[in-house]
Amino acid sequence: MPSYDQTPGTLSLSLKRADDFSVLIDFNPLTMTGYTVTAAMTSLVSGAEVQAFTVTAANAASGQFNISLTDTQTAALARGTYGWQMRWTENNATRTALTGFVEVI
Repeated sequence: MPSYDQTPGTLSLSLKRADDFSVLIDFNPLTMTGYTVTAAMTSLVSGAEVQAFTVTAANAASGQFNISLTDTQTAALARGTYGWQMRWTENNATRTALTGFVEVI
């Protein structure tokens, strides 16, 4: 019997406080032109947003987006483990694409 899975993928990240952080997220071969993409770190205790990532399209036609934080933003984070998620919206439908943990050292 066919099935369909719409659960998000998992990707854990690690970064050093006071360093710039950047990673390319590649959904190729998915064409994501016209998508709005957001990403944020969240508290594992409350679920509240702790820090939004800057998201830029590296090549939306090939499904490639970069998420980043400046050294000032990472310096403001306490050491520890956070959750994170990346979401996209297309044609008024929102989907969580990736989730995971962020280890801040």
